[in-house]
Amino acid sequence: MPYKWIADEIERLDPEVDYERIWKLSTTYWVDDFQMNVLYTVGFPHSILPPHGGETVGRAGGGKIIKTKQQRADDTLWHFWRWFEYGPSDARTRASVDKVNKIHAAIGRKMPGNFAHNDDFVYTICWIAADMHRLRLRVGLPGYTHNQKISCHRMWQAMATLFVTELGDVTDFPEDFAGMLRYLADYEAVDYEYSPEGTQVCDALIDQFCAKWFPGPLRPLGRTMILALLDEPAHRVHRLPHVRPATRRAVELGLKLTFLLKEKVLPDPKLSTPERKRRKLSRKPGFRAPQHETVDTGLGIT
Repeated sequence: MPYKWIADEIERLDPEVDYERIWKLSTTYWVDDFQMNVLYTVGFPHSILPPHGGETVGRAGGGKIIKTKQQRADDTLWHFWRWFEYGPSDARTRASVDKVNKIHAAIGRKMPGNFAHNDDFVYTICWIAADMHRLRLRVGLPGYTHNQKISCHRMWQAMATLFVTELGDVTDFPEDFAGMLRYLADYEAVDYEYSPEGTQVCDALIDQFCAKWFPGPLRPLGRTMILALLDEPAHRVHRLPHVRPATRRAVELGLKLTFLLKEKVLPDPKLSTPERKRRKLSRKPGFRAPQHETVDTGLGIT
């Protein structure tokens, strides 16, 4: 097995056909649980920019994201790993999205109209798909390659067809990767009204991240890290404090070095993060693999 193989494999594949494989290679091998939690923590504040977003998730302090922060994060990240690993054509992804749709429908029956905004769905899907490209550019690294851009769009265009709004199917998904970036910029440029519940949700998200990854005395460091990584719209709309420019640059430099270390220096992993987790769990006494799970036996490369 080559010391470095992931980037070559991504460029060898056909993004019009192998977009699920390219997305899996681009994310689940280099991204670990810590980084996935960062994605969740910095992504959620952007997905609730409109006031109804915070109201829907916070639910006057009764939302799971407020009351049981860690369980809410674990549940969402479980879905993320399924989507990233298996892609929209796989029954496991479809079952996962179906579960999310049912949760949305149950909440929507209590809050009519809050899941009727098609643009919220399109934006959130585009953010999950394309913000890593924007983040890489922000820290001074190349963005997605040509193959990654095409596969990213194909992958999440297909994922969008699995979600449903209160009014029906998700529609008007951008026609290409550049359109996804424009959609993000246009959505984020709106001067949304401030919502106290939106800020409450953001604080709960940051609290979960800090409690999970930073021991007590270091929790302020975790909060600073997240505040430094949030984009301007999240600060503006939710009135979250900015960190000092020097601190922001330091966090960005640390992220850049982390990316470079994984992609250019360390050997590429032979197994994806979720597969490594499954194998670790399988070694525990009494473990029984769920019927819907499988174990990779190889990387599928020549």
